[in-house]
Amino acid sequence: MKRSQLTERLLVRKVFGLFLAVVLAAGVGLLPTPKAQAAGTTITSMSYFSAADGPVITKSGVGQASYGFVMPIFNGGSATWSEVAQDLGVKVKANGNWIDIDSVGSFVYNQNWGHWSDGGFNGYWFTLSATTEVQLYSKANGVTLGYNLVFQNINKTTITAMTPTQGPVLTAGTTGGAGFTYPVFNNDPAIPYAAVADDLKVYVKPVNSSVWIDIDNNAASGWIYDQNFGQFTDGGGGYWFNVTESINVKLESKTSLVNIVYTINFNEPVRNSYILTPFEGTTFTADVSGAIGLPLPKIDGSAPIATELGNFVYQINLNGQWVDLADSGLSGFVYSASGYNNLSSANQWGYWADHIYGPWFQPIQQDMQIRIGYPLNGQKGGNIGNNFITYSFIGNPDAPRPDDADHKDIPLSSPTDPAISGLTLIWQDEFIGSGLDTGKWNYEQGYYLNNDPGTWGWGNAELQHYTNSPQNVFVQDGKLNIRALNDPKSFPQDPGRTAPYSSGKINTKDHFALKYGRVDFRAKLPTGNGIWPALWMLPQDQTYGTWAASGEIDVMEARGRLPGMTSGAIHFGGQWPANTHLSGEYHFPSGQTIANDFHVYSVVWEEDNIKWYVDGKFFFKATRDQWYSAAAPNNPNAPFDQAFYLIMNLAIGGNFDGGIAPSPGDIPATMQVDYVRVYKDNGNGGGQNPGDPGTPSTVVIGDQVKGLKKTGDNLLFYVNGATFADLHYKVNNGGQLNVAMTSVGNGNYTYAVNNLSQGDTVEYFFTYNPGQGALDTPWQTYVHGVTQGTPE
Repeated sequence: MKRSQLTERLLVRKVFGLFLAVVLAAGVGLLPTPKAQAAGTTITSMSYFSAADGPVITKSGVGQASYGFVMPIFNGGSATWSEVAQDLGVKVKANGNWIDIDSVGSFVYNQNWGHWSDGGFNGYWFTLSATTEVQLYSKANGVTLGYNLVFQNINKTTITAMTPTQGPVLTAGTTGGAGFTYPVFNNDPAIPYAAVADDLKVYVKPVNSSVWIDIDNNAASGWIYDQNFGQFTDGGGGYWFNVTESINVKLESKTSLVNIVYTINFNEPVRNSYILTPFEGTTFTADVSGAIGLPLPKIDGSAPIATELGNFVYQINLNGQWVDLADSGLSGFVYSASGYNNLSSANQWGYWADHIYGPWFQPIQQDMQIRIGYPLNGQKGGNIGNNFITYSFIGNPDAPRPDDADHKDIPLSSPTDPAISGLTLIWQDEFIGSGLDTGKWNYEQGYYLNNDPGTWGWGNAELQHYTNSPQNVFVQDGKLNIRALNDPKSFPQDPGRTAPYSSGKINTKDHFALKYGRVDFRAKLPTGNGIWPALWMLPQDQTYGTWAASGEIDVMEARGRLPGMTSGAIHFGGQWPANTHLSGEYHFPSGQTIANDFHVYSVVWEEDNIKWYVDGKFFFKATRDQWYSAAAPNNPNAPFDQAFYLIMNLAIGGNFDGGIAPSPGDIPATMQVDYVRVYKDNGNGGGQNPGDPGTPSTVVIGDQVKGLKKTGDNLLFYVNGATFADLHYKVNNGGQLNVAMTSVGNGNYTYAVNNLSQGDTVEYFFTYNPGQGALDTPWQTYVHGVTQGTPE
């Protein structure tokens, strides 16, 4: 593959998802690399993946440099990394000795070294400020492979001259991708970009405009880093852009104002009649997986461009009738924004991009006809007439179709009665009263993450600041209201930047978190451009590192401009930006929207899978075979094996919907929540069941864990992480007993209640000190051998 072709493919890969999110109401994403499985294969040999991946890797940087290499070839190619991960270790040389990297204080996993996964490849990365020798080794038999990571320090300098190395006039490909390598700085090819990075600014403008746009942290301009522009590192590095019109790009020194202006021409094709012709044939055969991919037909003789994709119409022939593919109830096909979902048995379709655009379909097991049409006036929704290309698909009857037998719908509680058969309600808020219960919820406030001015808009280019004002968060008529208002405000982190809207965000961190169970939100959501309501969960403790290495569970996210659908997702992998996600969409039946009524958004979280529902109807599932945490490659459940707390918020703008801002009539916008209810399974359906022998019944509140374990006819009560703890209990409505719990070290306390009989009722609460004074928990009830009780 030519370098220009490779660059084009990389550019398309980075930007195509964002474009489809805007044009087609869904993005194209890459499925994550499967996590390492502890298969127990022993390493017998290792060799370098390529010459670029060892044994010597040289990098330069200002004070430090980043290194990465692909995992070696294991056992002559007969074993994969996932198969040998349990046997693979890392050592570094210190004072002439090889030492396991976890024993070297200067190396901290997910801070200056770790794993990476991308596009089916896996490897290690390191951030170093000195030359370092690294050794991969087999824990079982001592097989080793060494790497010498050579560091060359660079002194910073300012720019006095720039000479282009490519261009300065370039032409974008059909999909809009173009890029150029860094110029020669100060007439010295030896000066790398890192030496002048702090002195370099990038501006963009359409060629027919005279106004330059500073695109650094300026998502409101439509330019979003790593989505429609960014930097690449191969071949010395440079900038890439994805364009839909011809633009100028200016690189300029902040100090000397020396600059270069590049022109990226986008040759928008001339359309006259919009007549379609096949790109390459009209008959396609499914492969062994049942997949078919075809290029979109040409329009007036040339490939379609990005702005034209949303105008195409797709239909399937069913018993002689052409049915829109988008009508999933009739067509039998569902649109899969994140690539093929191998946990769903549905016929799926989506988009691919590689120099040109095209749709994919999977699994095609039967012969069928699909036709693709385009409006004769070139406008979305226009008359198509006979302007169709018909394609014949030859199915593969042996193609696998996933088993989704467990994708059943779930029963719901009623608005007035939280009871659900087989489940125990362990936490709820029905929003009864005159205000938010701050014993259950915290307010999040402001506009920046960790007061960092580079993280404006919560690091996601959002347009709202959060407050604790009753104008933004209030309880009324048994409903929680989170309201976004026109309310501009600036902050000390960057007084020149204004957040134009105020809104609300609340969470249960340090009040309530759960590990496994079911969460139901009943909510009515607002509509409008740039409106982004969300019900989601984050880990109480960042056990595996900062976001998203420790995970995120999105119960519901919605785009207000697309009121007929919502989505659910998980985020996982490494720390940003080495993270990934899985997501699924729910499409409401005809006549229903996120705003026409209250709907119940549910997630059922078990040890090995997470499932999503709307109004009790299943729509998406993720399993531990798909998720992983780079910090714990041998833990099959990480990162979703920790306690998570609940979050509700109403965001405005942001990258979730491509930076779209509200129209004048879209604000104020209000999200209403009728209730939040959390359940545990009484049987064997996952979660922590207090009746199971030896299994703890726990809820994390603050940093303390309080609960009970059942062993035979004995109950062991415990509190972890306190400075003291007492148990108060009574059996069968007898007199209350107050006992000091026994310290077992490290802030852990226990007390046993023994020799209970069938049907005995134990009522109890704890007094404990979490570090800021004594607190009492609510009363809890346990009926021995009859019910599971409500775990604390």
